[in-house]
Amino acid sequence: MKKRSKRLELIVDIKANQEQKALEMLGQSQRQHSEMKRQVDGLTHYRGDYVDKCNAFARNGVQVSRLIEFRSFIDKLDIAIAGQEKILKNMEQHVQLNRKMWEYSHHSTQTIKKVRESALKIEQKHENKREQAEQDEHASRLGRKKLTGYAAY
Repeated sequence: MKKRSKRLELIVDIKANQEQKALEMLGQSQRQHSEMKRQVDGLTHYRGDYVDKCNAFARNGVQVSRLIEFRSFIDKLDIAIAGQEKILKNMEQHVQLNRKMWEYSHHSTQTIKKVRESALKIEQKHENKREQAEQDEHASRLGRKKLTGYAAY
């Protein structure tokens, strides 16, 4: 039968593997979130530039139909930005969920490692006691042989 620490080592390996997968998922969701944030920021910046362009045309005089086209496009940009921001918010929640999953997994791994270390210490104590008992028994036998050997002379 395997020692308890060896059995626990298998569990530690499984937990560490699960923790690594959770960490990879967290990293991936963070990268996706960052990319979406850049896209939203880019779209917002583009909208600002477009509004500035529209205002410049309006100052110089522009046909009403052209102004309506500008306004319509800005409204479409606003809708697109709002949709992207909603997706971004969902991604933030996903990142937080993945972070919590990784933290739980990490805590679980650390806990089982502590249990394994404790089992190793207990096993080491038992091994030390067993070795000491063997040494004591060996010394006792040697002492008896010497006593018996001296008594024979």
